[in-house]
Amino acid sequence: MVPPFNSEVSSNGQAATAVAEPEQQQPSLETRSVRTQVLEVIDPLQKQLDAKLHELDESLRPRLSKPVQEKPLLAVAVSAGVGVLVGALTVLTVIAGAHARARSTTD
Repeated sequence: MVPPFNSEVSSNGQAATAVAEPEQQQPSLETRSVRTQVLEVIDPLQKQLDAKLHELDESLRPRLSKPVQEKPLLAVAVSAGVGVLVGALTVLTVIAGAHARARSTTD
């Protein structure tokens, strides 16, 4: 949240300076301590998650990239097939929705 500012305009009406209200510039001690506590709890969990993601990346990447490197045409064909299937399902959904809307307006 942005703290409210008091604006002061010079006599020529062009130069303006914004001065933040001092009591709202810094969070209260209670808010800071809660924030610090949350960060202390989350930090080890975040480090564990980063380590697991790195471990999974190192173990899965070779197993996923090896078949693609050995049979690149098959990988492209599978990707294209999945794309065509998703596109066809999307078109059918749009057509079914349009048909349902047309039927509901005529009833």
